[in-house]
Amino acid sequence: MRLVGGQGADAGAIWRPADNEIVLADGSIRNLAALARDELLTLQWQQEREFARQILAAAKGSAARSRVTCQAYDSVTRILARLQGNADRPLIMGMHPRYGKLVTDILRRQQRQGQTARFFEIGYGTGSLLKIVAAAGFHFAGIEIAASMRQQAVEQIGREYANCLHLGEFLKCEAPLAEGPWSLVYWNDVFEHIPPDEIDDWLLRIHAMLAPGGQLVTITPNWHCRPSDVTAAVCPPRSEAEGLHLKEYTLVEVSDMLHRAGFKDVATPLLVVPRQVVLCGRGLIGLKRLSEPSLERLPFRFAKLLCRGLGLSCTIATKCVRKK
Repeated sequence: MRLVGGQGADAGAIWRPADNEIVLADGSIRNLAALARDELLTLQWQQEREFARQILAAAKGSAARSRVTCQAYDSVTRILARLQGNADRPLIMGMHPRYGKLVTDILRRQQRQGQTARFFEIGYGTGSLLKIVAAAGFHFAGIEIAASMRQQAVEQIGREYANCLHLGEFLKCEAPLAEGPWSLVYWNDVFEHIPPDEIDDWLLRIHAMLAPGGQLVTITPNWHCRPSDVTAAVCPPRSEAEGLHLKEYTLVEVSDMLHRAGFKDVATPLLVVPRQVVLCGRGLIGLKRLSEPSLERLPFRFAKLLCRGLGLSCTIATKCVRKK
């Protein structure tokens, strides 16, 4: 058994069993070694729903919520590793190369405009994006809640960068604010995992981290593509997510929350193509907001293609520049 978890005395430390075992939501131990694929998927479905229920039932900011969140992601990623044939080590999370290009393009544009380009990633996983940012020569840091993910990130990026790879809970870790201001903050597939009663706190903290004129890139599954978690393997399209996607949002909801947190301007990509995120002005976000509800009247597969191609799952929010 190994103790893992975030920073601080009550940051969600948990006892983790051997690599072939997980701790279930009820506290019991389950060995995964002999489970077939359909059994693993059934287990994931059961455990994600129960972990989600416990996370939402725990009080905001409580040690209980911290503990169950840490345990949920440790256990579920081990099931996913088995499903993907990667049973000998923790799950390696993927990152599409187009997002690496998007981030480095924004950082270079900020440099040309006279800003000090500094990058922070929330939920860096195994560090694939941070490795691209490091190779491009930009200052970076990030935070991750899963100890196993951080360990892989340190190995992938280099131990000389270990001090930049923070472990802990975003709302409780002082480093994001203390090491700022940042010109660009990025999170991919994190927004939907946050309890709805915390999301405004996260956005306000990100806003405080950014330098004037700094930007936040948010990538989160659009609600019109629902469900985008394990629910999709069990339930039909347009079912509400029941797993660890605690809430999936529309573009209208995301952009309204960003404005409420104090961001001056919110844009979308104009288009998202296989190898590139195409930026142009505000990406016709006003038209996209107005037409978004009509996606429910289209065949699901077509609606999903439009969501992805028109960048409805990606926003770029800018912090107001202080007036002199």
